[in-house]
Amino acid sequence: MTVVRLPKRERTRAKLISAGLEVLARRGEALTAADVVAEAEVSNGTFYNHFEDRDAFLKVLGKESLRALITASAEATAGEDPAWRFAVATAQVLSAGRAKPLWARAVLRLAEWGEPPQEELAHYLRADLREGLEKGRFRFGDDPVTMDIVVGTIMATLRRMSAIEGDAPCLALTTQRLLELLGLAQEEAEALSEQAGIAAAVKPESPETPTKRWS
Repeated sequence: MTVVRLPKRERTRAKLISAGLEVLARRGEALTAADVVAEAEVSNGTFYNHFEDRDAFLKVLGKESLRALITASAEATAGEDPAWRFAVATAQVLSAGRAKPLWARAVLRLAEWGEPPQEELAHYLRADLREGLEKGRFRFGDDPVTMDIVVGTIMATLRRMSAIEGDAPCLALTTQRLLELLGLAQEEAEALSEQAGIAAAVKPESPETPTKRWS
């Protein structure tokens, strides 16, 4: 079998982003270009061949890691109840923001840079909302207003958690309220949001399906 390798420049860029995530997890706000270079084992010049400065790097880090997080969540819950998929994806984004405030701020700053995060969230979110409406799980589908409400609420919660050092109750309640807004009863929304929060906290890359199913 032939193995297709990415061009060297793309491999180096991916290596820098991967290193950036590692450094971000360890150092948070103290992340510097020098830290990333050391982690990736490349030269300073290599870093600046790909990114103008630390802010530009954080922009890419926020955007691409958000896309990766949403994609991983979608793949792990493929074929499941759309309400559960929605709950897990929401909980994972908010859990990542609580664990890594600098990452959350990088995602939030995408809007300031003229590149709002809707694009990264939209693909799988639209599919979940559309299927949820078709199956009678949600009252609303992927219309622009519902999309704006969901994405705007997630971004507002990331901002709130960044400002108050990670508000865990806010995380669970945000997921619950969004599910209620979409049409789930309070009891089911509360249960799903709690289970999704546990799944995201325990193993974010591969959330488990809740043991209790809702009809």
